[in-house]
Amino acid sequence: MINSYRKPSSHYHIDEISQDFGRIKRDYRFDEDDIQRLRTLIPLFEEEVDRIIPGFYDVIFSFEHARTFLYSEEIVARHKRAIRRWFMALVNGNYDEHYYRWLAGISEIHVHIGLPSHYVNCAFSYIRETLNELLIEKNRLEELPSLNKIVDINLDVLSLTYKDEEQQRLISDIVLLKNSLRSGTVEVHLQPIVDARTEEVAKYECLMRIRDPKTGRTLSVAPLLKTAKSIYLYEGLMELMVDKTLRKFESLECAFTLNLGYEDISDRRFLHYLHHKIVDFPHPERITFEILETDFIGDFNIIASFVEEARVLGCTIAIDDFGSGYSSMENIIRIKPEYIKIDGSLIEALENSEESRTIVSNTIRMIKELGAKSVAEYVSTESLKERVIAMGVDYIQGYAVGRPFPADNLTKC
Repeated sequence: MINSYRKPSSHYHIDEISQDFGRIKRDYRFDEDDIQRLRTLIPLFEEEVDRIIPGFYDVIFSFEHARTFLYSEEIVARHKRAIRRWFMALVNGNYDEHYYRWLAGISEIHVHIGLPSHYVNCAFSYIRETLNELLIEKNRLEELPSLNKIVDINLDVLSLTYKDEEQQRLISDIVLLKNSLRSGTVEVHLQPIVDARTEEVAKYECLMRIRDPKTGRTLSVAPLLKTAKSIYLYEGLMELMVDKTLRKFESLECAFTLNLGYEDISDRRFLHYLHHKIVDFPHPERITFEILETDFIGDFNIIASFVEEARVLGCTIAIDDFGSGYSSMENIIRIKPEYIKIDGSLIEALENSEESRTIVSNTIRMIKELGAKSVAEYVSTESLKERVIAMGVDYIQGYAVGRPFPADNLTKC
């Protein structure tokens, strides 16, 4: 958790470092009296530190992550020496700019090795509890408030890089989403869904992408969905996606699928928008709406109502990620999907798992008995493609038959 004194690779400017540490000490009302009280604890800490450290390692080694970077006796020994120095630095009275830079460097190391902030918080919980018990045991109650202040300051500083990284990433994501919506730069990408018998493209799944203006890279919107929903941009992005998709396929004789989540289906305003778009679309029979099986954990009546309306308009329904274990067969039978897409994790495991082969084989047979068509997703290799064809699947999707590409590149079906 803690490294020794070293010059950090911090991105903070030196003035910002001084200002931040000064502000933190002021906020905690950490003053010269606290410093003098802590210095009186140096002999006690020197006497007790080697008794405290083993319990500290009992805590951090309960986390698997700690064992991945403290993987040898030599590294553990070096780490223990650093921890001992850190414990002593709590009471040495030298709480200046260099001390803060050292703590900031430790925080950056934690981020670089992927140590979750949760683990740091748990370790500090042990530290606070143990040190408080020590001072109470030794009747050093006068120093307790000062010790808790410096522990809080350490925890605050050791969390700064986490907070800064998260804040910068969040700001960057928000700017990217807002600019994409404002400029209309949401892109539609298409991935082929191939007929297993003819190996010809039967339809295309439409995928939302965003272009990052800084790098020029096209990004999947999936990692940004939570942020988009939290700042109320998701509905606008979905409307833009639907609009661009329908305009693209208006003059093409291609079938295609659109993914809808429970948030979309349960949003009356979005459904009103979608309804009018489909009514104006000349070939609604070419549209298949994909609904995640996991979305069945919501109010199923809402899903059933949407399915009924979509069919009235002429569209078809696919259940995505079937086999992930959330729905009952009663729900599947109730909505009678035209297509059922088998959970990709089951398909990926086919070549190494007899259990997966049994499940997929039985699922394909069950789908046929329900009068629906089966789709195998995540078919990434030629051997996997041959296997699912031999198992009797109706359609194939995955890198083995076609990677996603910009919709603008499709000129004919």
